[in-house]
Amino acid sequence: MNLFANLTNVLNSEVLSRIATYIDEPIEKTSKAVDGLVYTIVGGLMKRTTSEIGVNQLFNHIQKGRYDGTPLDNLATVLRDPAHTNMLITQGNDVISHLLPAMKSSIGSMISGYANIRNSSAISLLGLTTTIVLQVLGKQVKEQKLDADGLAATLFTERESFVNIVPESFMPQLVDKVGLHQIVAGAAGPARRTPADAPGKPVATAAPVRPTIAYDVADDSDSDNGALTKWGVGILVALALAFGGYYLYQNTQKYSDGQEETADLATVTSDTIQADTVTRSLAVPKEQPAATAPKSATTAIATPATATATTAVAGSLTREMTPYLTNPTLPKGRFFALPGIAFQPGSLSMTATSQASINELSTLLKTYPQLQIQLVGYANDAQVGITNKGLSFKRVNLIKQQLITSGINFQRVDAIGRGTGVMRNDTSRIQRPSMRKIVMRVVVK
Repeated sequence: MNLFANLTNVLNSEVLSRIATYIDEPIEKTSKAVDGLVYTIVGGLMKRTTSEIGVNQLFNHIQKGRYDGTPLDNLATVLRDPAHTNMLITQGNDVISHLLPAMKSSIGSMISGYANIRNSSAISLLGLTTTIVLQVLGKQVKEQKLDADGLAATLFTERESFVNIVPESFMPQLVDKVGLHQIVAGAAGPARRTPADAPGKPVATAAPVRPTIAYDVADDSDSDNGALTKWGVGILVALALAFGGYYLYQNTQKYSDGQEETADLATVTSDTIQADTVTRSLAVPKEQPAATAPKSATTAIATPATATATTAVAGSLTREMTPYLTNPTLPKGRFFALPGIAFQPGSLSMTATSQASINELSTLLKTYPQLQIQLVGYANDAQVGITNKGLSFKRVNLIKQQLITSGINFQRVDAIGRGTGVMRNDTSRIQRPSMRKIVMRVVVK
């Protein structure tokens, strides 16, 4: 039985009813909020265990907090006591502050909007749900005798279930808020600790220390030799500083003769390289007509970037979208096909032409900094071990991750997977073909 099934058994109707009474919210909203928090906490813990520090912290919190699953046997009874319930909430909020630092408020706001409950209720539920999740994990650690590495590996076995079980309406904001892009795309895994970090394993002993010369200032400070030593060191330092200053002065003078413009250009180039990723994505220069382009040093440096942009802009997607984006009378919401982006059957491996299309899309987003899009994926070629919905979601998030890497703000790109595109509850009796493609919808133009 997997983690989510265990949590479903623990968070039964009686327990949810007790929780709803405590926070004074409707049972339906409380249930939706708790489900959202379970997905958020499990996803956040997966992300946390991608580092050695996170692996150790999670395991240590479970051990030191004595999370062994004992309260789960009579959780509904435990929640009858408001004082005990408040203690569980406080305990969970303290843990979440350590495992997911500086995220408590943002998670509370996300869940408050998702389930339409008060923000204070969402924060209380965050603490309580965190405690319950850790109790379930701690019980698994106890029963299976897991160490920290085993716990992290077991947690990551839930990744496929996580992608498939999280509601489509909630997944995009969850991925963006907690930063789960690489998790859902299958590009991240649990970190393994070094032997020195693992309890019970031999730790390398330090190499024997060889005798060295000791510089004990206190012992010779009152002696003549100590005074002479201090004066000698002081004179040497003064000479070194004087020589260094003279050297810098001479080089500065040589550099200044007729090269002020080059120095200014170098400074701008350095600042540009170190600029924020989002700033870079919004700072794409407009092309100048070839006949009027100035023949300066600045033009020479900018030419390669301009040439690259020009090559990318020549694509069919740009030719199709430019008239739409530049016409303010056309409404937002239009869909565009992305036939150039495709994947090998049943995998996350892109075809040879996909990268050029992604680069073109990235250039479009940089050219129109106000543009916001939604990538919609369809898949009908999933292999054993993953659903079509999970595969389609991983594919569009892989594309989104590449756009982010190219300098696009993650808030401008939404990504959802719709599986085959055939709804299970479709009662129209119209034969609809399953799909395997990526399309893009313009959210803001």
